Amino acid sequence: MKHSTVLSIFGILALAGCAMGPRQPAMNEFPEYGHQQKTPDLLEADREFVEIAKKEEGSFEKMTNYGWGFIQRGDNRTAIKRFNQAWLIDSTRYESYWGFAVAESRLGNLESAKHYYEKALGHGGDTKILNPEYAIVLREIAKAEKNSEKLAAADDLFKSEIAAGNEKAACIFAFQLFRDGKKDQVCEVMKSCPTDRDRLKDRAGCN
Repeated sequence: MKHSTVLSIFGILALAGCAMGPRQPAMNEFPEYGHQQKTPDLLEADREFVEIAKKEEGSFEKMTNYGWGFIQRGDNRTAIKRFNQAWLIDSTRYESYWGFAVAESRLGNLESAKHYYEKALGHGGDTKILNPEYAIVLREIAKAEKNSEKLAAADDLFKSEIAAGNEKAACIFAFQLFRDGKKDQVCEVMKSCPTDRDRLKDRAGCN
């Protein structure tokens, strides 16, 4: 099978930062390369990668698709590498920032996840998809800080999305409330969730 030039470069660059045994994450395992200063050689490698990638249709989408694939496999650091490459190709699109946000949230870096959800939204990301995920991160930060005002603000974001007809927001919010033991609120919110994959109505004792 013939591989594209972009995929060949992808395979080579995937080796960067590898080491044996415990180590600190490499530069390309941080969103936007951790805003670290790159050597002239790395800058030249980036330039060559972008120059070739932009000649191939769909190169941005290929990198983000690889990123989501690694997210699904639980390899969040490698996912960030791929989202970084997408970001190099086109930093104006929201999808790489969304990928950073999801990967960082799964790594437990909640403030960073919050930052990248905000960047994704600022770059035109679909609020119907992003806002419920963003609200989860806001809730986790609020609970970690034991900050009731921040928690209420996060819940208000869920409620505004539900009021706008966002069924995804309703299903996610109901699950968050169930985790918090607020079963009476779960039953009310589930009225706006057409699916019940987690059997929340039965588990919360809804009539």
